[in-house]
Amino acid sequence: MEKPKRMGNFLFQPQAKKQRSDLQQWRLERQHRLPAAISAFNGNAVTVVKGEETCVTDHSEVVSRFFSDVHAPLLDIIPTEERSQPVADKKVGVVFCGRQAPGCHDFVCGLVDMMPPNFGNKVFGFVGGTHGFLDKQAVELTPEICAAFRGTGGLDMLGRTVDRINSKDESEKAKQTCQELDLDGLVLVGGARTSTDAAYLAEYFRQQKVKTAVVGVPCGIEGSMINEFVEASLGFDSNAKAMAQLVGNTAIDGSSARKYYYFLKLMDGSTTGGKVPTSHVALEVALETKPNLLLLTEEVDDHRNSLRELVSDIADVIAARAADGKNFGTILVAEGLLAAIPEFRTLISELETLPMPSTVEKVLPELTTWSAALFNSLPEFIQKQLLLERQSNAALQLSQLETERLMAWLVEDELKQRKKKGSFKGSFSPVCQFLGYQARCSMPSDFDSDYGYALGGTASILACRGCNGYMAVVADLAQPVERWQVGGVPFTAMLQVPPTIPKESFRPRPGIFPRKVDLDAAAFRSWKEVRDACARDELYENPGPIQLSGPSAGKVTKTIATRFSYLHELQMLQKHLEALSSRCRPGCELRQVKVACQSLATLNSILDELAEHPAASPLLERPMK
Repeated sequence: MEKPKRMGNFLFQPQAKKQRSDLQQWRLERQHRLPAAISAFNGNAVTVVKGEETCVTDHSEVVSRFFSDVHAPLLDIIPTEERSQPVADKKVGVVFCGRQAPGCHDFVCGLVDMMPPNFGNKVFGFVGGTHGFLDKQAVELTPEICAAFRGTGGLDMLGRTVDRINSKDESEKAKQTCQELDLDGLVLVGGARTSTDAAYLAEYFRQQKVKTAVVGVPCGIEGSMINEFVEASLGFDSNAKAMAQLVGNTAIDGSSARKYYYFLKLMDGSTTGGKVPTSHVALEVALETKPNLLLLTEEVDDHRNSLRELVSDIADVIAARAADGKNFGTILVAEGLLAAIPEFRTLISELETLPMPSTVEKVLPELTTWSAALFNSLPEFIQKQLLLERQSNAALQLSQLETERLMAWLVEDELKQRKKKGSFKGSFSPVCQFLGYQARCSMPSDFDSDYGYALGGTASILACRGCNGYMAVVADLAQPVERWQVGGVPFTAMLQVPPTIPKESFRPRPGIFPRKVDLDAAAFRSWKEVRDACARDELYENPGPIQLSGPSAGKVTKTIATRFSYLHELQMLQKHLEALSSRCRPGCELRQVKVACQSLATLNSILDELAEHPAASPLLERPMK
């Protein structure tokens, strides 16, 4: 047996047999379900076909300053029996840049298994994430090594550190690592920040004529690494289900004791390094468990609720329940909630410009009058948390703020004032908890296990065939696994340009950004339909643990199940255009030609109008079931 290797804080044991429970041992034997296109699961049994060229709809002139090719084609992976050019002697590296997420080990298994055996191909895993990659801490991953981790949660196979590769020095170190190991492909796994870094690293390699193809993989429990092409991030399904069980347990406990108000903060996008907090997990958990209240970041931001208004609304619900003799309940708090409240957003923005570490005494004189007044009014525990060390992207650590405790503290004060006025006669006993770390390394659901394996296979195919600057994509996820579509989408098709601040004379560089909860989509509309009833009554549902077998094992989260596939819609459009072209060939009836011309002219006029007045681009959706 090869001896364990010490790499920084990580001890890699290539052939070690981990201690497994009976459930884990059973899970190791599960066979992944496969999309039809890669059912053979052999890199030599597929071919990559170029599709339509993509376009950049958001400031293409800005994007073209940073990227040499902004119209790269979509790539479709299809099965083939021909082997005109076998995948042989290829070397591919993989780096976990994002946080822990269920399904990542299955992803690595897919990446390794897709490499054709007996052709001299190798996969190298970088131990310790980005730091391990830049320090060239690589180990060869074999099917035997991966087998011990199949179907398990976490990232303990390779570990992770920080999640940035964006400076010139880091890009140069990445280049040196890839050239020293003679890598044909480099797969970066992570969320929106990782995808942005991958896009720029791919362009850097292109300019430096490095042969290594950079391929991205969407991953993250927060579920915000989505767009028209990416329907789900790896790990979201498992994380949301595991969190729902914890919330369901707690809600039922509350209705049993009937004397506590549980304020539960759910780990979401702000913990995973993004400056744009999202609430996909909180919304999905609310749909699964039916709490009394859901404090959603995007809704508070949309309504521009002040802190006082938000506290008053919560107190109104508690007072109404108390009038019915109910002095208990469950309230879900999205992790990034404070960043959506206008006065808090300003305070956070000012704090992020100040050097850290600091103290309350040093900070107060540096704040504007309004922000200083807000900071002074906050309890001591929040003041200290606002001054904690920043994230790697200089953003304030919203995950370290006890938002649930602050809201409970403020609500308690509001209810005391109402009690003095005689408008509240109930009792209020809050219990605060932060949920997240308990779920993000859970055993993956069947969906994430199959999704991760398919993503690994797809990334392997793209990397081995030199598809530089592409995201590995598995689409049509609401359908049975066999009908999933696999392929690649250029990073440039996903880029957006952030809006400039009025005082700025330059436009920030393009990036791939987290997608917020769409308040017009089916998932949120479904919550709106039931939330009034949830506030009044106890409609709590406990979904239980993640099901790994049986009739409900294949059920995916409502958020994913209600999305249409953008790529599928494009394919349907192409089929309609082909059918039109076939019916209107020379020699067809004049009436058909006239109707087709008039209809297409009208359609183009509508599209021109939409282009001149672009709206927020919501993801297509399926009706809620």
